[in-house]
This record gives sequence, structure tokens and C-alpha cells, in this order.
Amino acid sequence: MTTTTLVGYIAGTLSSIGFVPQVIKGFKTKQVKDVAIWQPVLLSTGMMVWLIYGIMLGEMPMILANSFAVVCNVTIIIQKFIYK
Repeated sequence: MTTTTLVGYIAGTLSSIGFVPQVIKGFKTKQVKDVAIWQPVLLSTGMMVWLIYGIMLGEMPMILANSFAVVCNVTIIIQKFIYK
């Protein structure tokens, strides 16, 4: 593994796990009213484009990080509708 790839994995991990606390809080409290719907929608859209870009380049750190982040943001979007 190259240093560049390692940096990619570290960056992807750190930026992706930032969504986990919000997802967990949503499941625990059943409330996400303080999260604006546009935030996870825009992030999901942007991360889907980064995911496609990562797939096109064959860059596994980019693919894994953005896949995980998309799942987290889509989960928050679903929580917004379920926990109204």
C-alpha cells in the first residue's frame, strides 16, 4: 500500500464517520427535526458523484468512504420522513 493510498483511507474514514453520531442519535431519540433536509440531500448527491468518480478511477479509498457516507446520509433522509 502506498502512502497516498493510506492517506486516502485515513481521510475517507475520518470524513465518513462524522455522520455516524447523527444517525445513532436519530435512531435513539427518534427525532431529526433539527437537521435540515437539504443538508443530507445535498451531501448524498455530492458523495454519489464522488463515488462514481472513484469507481471510474478505480480508487478504493474513495469508493469505500463515499459508499459509507451515502448510506449514512440516506439513512438520515429516511429518518426525517419516518420520525416526523
